[in-house]
Amino acid sequence: AGQGCVLIETPRRDVLKLLSSVDAARSVIDQAFIVRAIQSGFAPQAKTSDLLPIAAKAKLNRYKAGQVLFSEGDEADALHLVRSGSLAVLRTIGGREIINSYVAAGNYVGEMGLMGNTRRSATVRATVATETISLDAETFAELLTRNPALRSELEETLLKQGLGEATDVLLIDETLCVGCDNCERACAATHDGTSRLDRAAGPTFANVHVPTSCRHCEDPHCMKDCPPDAIRRSPNGEVFVGDNCIGCGNCERNCPYGVIQMAGPPAEQPSLASWLMFGSTEENIFGQFRGLGRKHAHHHDDGQGAPKAAKKAVKCDMCKGQDGGPACVRACPTGAALRVSPEEFVAFVQQEASRF
Repeated sequence: AGQGCVLIETPRRDVLKLLSSVDAARSVIDQAFIVRAIQSGFAPQAKTSDLLPIAAKAKLNRYKAGQVLFSEGDEADALHLVRSGSLAVLRTIGGREIINSYVAAGNYVGEMGLMGNTRRSATVRATVATETISLDAETFAELLTRNPALRSELEETLLKQGLGEATDVLLIDETLCVGCDNCERACAATHDGTSRLDRAAGPTFANVHVPTSCRHCEDPHCMKDCPPDAIRRSPNGEVFVGDNCIGCGNCERNCPYGVIQMAGPPAEQPSLASWLMFGSTEENIFGQFRGLGRKHAHHHDDGQGAPKAAKKAVKCDMCKGQDGGPACVRACPTGAALRVSPEEFVAFVQQEASRF
């Protein structure tokens, strides 16, 4: 306690009676909670006085048990901070609703709505009587304007990961991700056993995770010193490595985001008879990515009698030429993985913030 502090303690029963009978008292309590929720969730260094205008624009929502906050496929436009109660995050798979996770009081959901031009990847429903505080994208942009430290942290996180110069980036909503690594497995299965992404690696901001995967930069650093000109851009914008790669490693060294790796030839997959007799383990199928199963790869002698695998550059090619789009997004059972245009998001934040 500070100097000259006076603390008044009131029985909870009396406070609840006051709130139910006097609207003005409830309004004051609601306003105080909204300010503290925003402060603890996004701007712990901000002054209470700076957050009052933001709190005034926030919306307090009350939902009955079973009521839907938003549905899968809806246009996303806001996030919800859970004041009390509990929410269930669901997806429809095979015609059935599957519960992916629960969101308890004190947490938030729907922050991907702040990315702009996205749709909800899951349905969120109240499991019990629930109260939430919702912030739309415009109000969040104002919060960034009024709190330069928060805005700087967000922009620094984005720019350090190349989101300012990228044309396409993989994001993961950590409130939906269950850590199954289906995205990595699907990537490996469609690229000769070598995954082009690392789900666990990369930064996280407000439950939005940026895994290690190619950003398909507008001005790719990897292209600048490729002797055989093996790295090219397709008419649709995908940056990919051609078959004429000589394995010099220049692109891996020049990429500032660490999304290019040098990998040996794909491991030989088991025959049908072998698969029927011995089964198909993760090591058999994805051994190349895990560093296993390389014994069938072609080798050349390094001059000292030791066989050495001939490696070439591998990176995300956005599943170029495959129907249905990126395999990592299609394989995600919860809808946590999605591809967005990050430069549009950065421009969106700056444009909205400049209005205030």
